[in-house]
Amino acid sequence: MLKITHVIFDLDGLLIDTEVVFSKVNQCLLSKYDKKFTPHLRGLVTGMPKKAAVTYILEHEKLSGKVDVDEYCKKYDEMAEEMLPKCSLMPGVMKLVRHLKTHRIPMAICTGATKKEFEIKTRHHKELLDLISLWVLSGDDPAIKRGKPAPDPFLVTMDRFKQKPEKAENVLVFEDATNGVCAAIAAGMNVVMVPDLTYMKIPEGLENKINSVLKSLEDFKPESVGLPAYDASSNE
Repeated sequence: MLKITHVIFDLDGLLIDTEVVFSKVNQCLLSKYDKKFTPHLRGLVTGMPKKAAVTYILEHEKLSGKVDVDEYCKKYDEMAEEMLPKCSLMPGVMKLVRHLKTHRIPMAICTGATKKEFEIKTRHHKELLDLISLWVLSGDDPAIKRGKPAPDPFLVTMDRFKQKPEKAENVLVFEDATNGVCAAIAAGMNVVMVPDLTYMKIPEGLENKINSVLKSLEDFKPESVGLPAYDASSNE
């Protein structure tokens, strides 16, 4: 029987519906070079810190040396900054987060975003941040040397809980991205994957290490991992 004592959430595409912005902006920038931001490429880089993702995109599309990574990132930021604050929460988020808070389950957000990006994305989601007070932003956190799919972001997050988990296996991670799922498994944690299967693949060879794969957080049953079940008063 699982003994889950702590929960870690990814941000983009899991708590907040930002992935559509990620796709639109990258498609716009790549179209200038007659390239496409395909669903396959999107699935490969989702969950990576931005600079690592951009570097991968340019290498994949054979634009390395032709397009400067920092310049691409700058243009990306300029375009995304207008769109990101308008992104809504994903279905089922507040119901789950409120439920975990009510039952005093320590929670954290672990994302590849920088402080600035995190502020923009969460600007209109104050209640969410009031309920989840621990945020680990691997985009510019000096303690994190490697981003997802390396386990570092989740291991650092686990260490920063005031009441630390006894073991990594006592932590449940919610992720939408292959890179994040690989990171959680590498960290020795339990993981629930909530992917957009139009572009995201379940990691090959790791299917039996994922607790469950859901279409939406609305489908999550806390009791399936030993957490208290929703009661009749639970709502969005």
